[in-house]
Amino acid sequence: MVLVMGPLYHLTAAAHRVASLREAFRVLTAGGIAAVAAISRYASALDGLARKLSLDPRFVKIRDRDLADGQHRNDTNELDYFTTAYFHRPDDLCAELEAAGFRDVTVLGVEGPAWILPDFDARWEDPALRNDLLDVARALESEASVVGISAHLLGIGRKP
Repeated sequence: MVLVMGPLYHLTAAAHRVASLREAFRVLTAGGIAAVAAISRYASALDGLARKLSLDPRFVKIRDRDLADGQHRNDTNELDYFTTAYFHRPDDLCAELEAAGFRDVTVLGVEGPAWILPDFDARWEDPALRNDLLDVARALESEASVVGISAHLLGIGRKP
C-alpha cells in the first residue's frame, strides 16, 4: 500500500500531480493499493458559507477562482484563507489516478456534509447525534452526486 497524503493539493499543475501518482504506481507491487488525499473543489465555497467569509471581497475572489479552475490562490495575509493549492473535482481525481495507471478507482468523501455544521463539535459529543453524523457520512461517502461536498476526498486505486 502507498499513502499519498498531501502532495496532490500542493502540486498546482496537472502534469506534476500525475507524475506524483505515477511514482506511487511505480513503487507498488502488482495488486497494491494506493490511497490518495485531495481537497474538494467546493471546500472553500462551503467553508465560506459556513463562516460567512463572503463578506470579504478578497475571499470571494479566491472562492470564485477555486470554483472556476481549482486553482486556490491566497494573495492576502489572511491565514484562514489557506495557501496556494489545487482543489479537485471527484471526477478529476479519478481521471488523474487512471492516467497514472491505476484501475478500479474509487473516490470517496472523507467528512461528508457535516463538516460545515456550525455546531459540529456539540453534535459529536452527543452519542446519538454522533451516530447520526456517521450514518449520513457513510450513506453519502460514495454517492457520486454528493461526494464533492466533503472538504477532502480519498481516491483509491489498484495497480493491476
